[in-house]
Amino acid sequence: MTFRARPHQIAPGVHLLRAGRSAAASNVYLIASGSTWVLVDAAWAGSAETITAAAESLFGTGTKPAAILLTHLHPDHSGAAGALARTWGVPVYVHPAELPMAPGRYLPEYTMPLDRWVVIPLMRLLPRRTRARIEQAGSLTDVVRPLGPGGVVPALPDWQWVHTPGHTPGHVAYLRRSDGVLIAGDAAVTVDLNSVLGTLTGRRRLAGPPRYTTWDQPAAVRSVAALAALEPRVLAPGHGLPLATAAAEALHHLARKLDRPRAGRLRRGLRTLRVAVAAPRYGGAGRYRPPPLVYARLQWLGHALTRLRLSPRYVVTLEVPGRRSGVVRRTNLVLLDHDGEQYLLSLAGQSQWARNVGAAGGRAMLARGRRRRAVTLVEVPVADRAGLLRAYLLRGGRQPGNRRIAREADMYFGLAGAPTLEELAAVAPRYPVFRVTDSGQPAHQTRAPR
Repeated sequence: MTFRARPHQIAPGVHLLRAGRSAAASNVYLIASGSTWVLVDAAWAGSAETITAAAESLFGTGTKPAAILLTHLHPDHSGAAGALARTWGVPVYVHPAELPMAPGRYLPEYTMPLDRWVVIPLMRLLPRRTRARIEQAGSLTDVVRPLGPGGVVPALPDWQWVHTPGHTPGHVAYLRRSDGVLIAGDAAVTVDLNSVLGTLTGRRRLAGPPRYTTWDQPAAVRSVAALAALEPRVLAPGHGLPLATAAAEALHHLARKLDRPRAGRLRRGLRTLRVAVAAPRYGGAGRYRPPPLVYARLQWLGHALTRLRLSPRYVVTLEVPGRRSGVVRRTNLVLLDHDGEQYLLSLAGQSQWARNVGAAGGRAMLARGRRRRAVTLVEVPVADRAGLLRAYLLRGGRQPGNRRIAREADMYFGLAGAPTLEELAAVAPRYPVFRVTDSGQPAHQTRAPR
């Protein structure tokens, strides 16, 4: 078992199992009750083996729960429920309002934004038989049962269920009043899944359910207030780590925050997003400025697209050993063709890859698709760089006056409009440029570009 697949106790008799490795890893709870136990939520499909192993590590080989309780029917919480219920021979309990979703079909009145924008359009592209197989695989109709009235929880006499609609119509939380342990599902989470930056970095923050997977946002906001009114002492979320200090106070603060006018929150969110993904301004600085965090986090995607030849044809992946670690570092770069030669430009100034190239004596690899070529990168003298900087701005047949030229000239070089050779020559010392030669070829003197 990995660390995340090992259950650990967060309150007497309540054990948390984190299923998955990303910021959106789903939480599963195993609750001891007398001589038996109950499973709350079942993570993604394919998690059955991990959950079974965790249960046996706690309760013994061959153990099975009295029941499976779900906070809601989303695939990251109910995915393995069917397989586990059939293996163990136990029922799966959900709120009655969730029952129409049990067959695994996407019903218009139950869809959330991700369903409407992505899942359903993709499903419509599939053959009818394929759609039917997918729906059948997710069906729980043979094992699902409705929770009874009055908040009574099967096999957990010390607990009660609380209806918290919004994320889904029948979303519920589970509360143990004796010590204030609250399993909140996705009604409140402790990882910021409502921002690009938070999703990529796993930033810890108490938040409401992800908007893109929420059925009724106003109802979800009201449910956060309802959770706060329960005055819990331990908040056990569907995603993120438990909150065991000032949980009620934090929920009250979140409820007030979510109840503010949406326009103000939207403006703040857009400002945060612009900062996270905005292209850095390198112009006017001689030192290296690191790229935005989101760009750095998505480098793996750029490498994958280049490997699959799905990125623009002029994009290559540079592979060069780190000057300190010796570990190969990969960077996606634009390969500039000019006057029969190829060049790489460090538009961020003295960037990490440029320093690594220098430390490696210019020896590197360029990769695109399945092709990898050993190259030697020869640094171009400062006096010859201005023409190459201009060639970069004019690549792809751009003409002076093109808005992209003005935008890139400002962003990279701090120059306005279509800069002249003289203006580019003035900033050229800040930007290393390398001519690409195949390894084994003589590194002849680079001629000044016309």
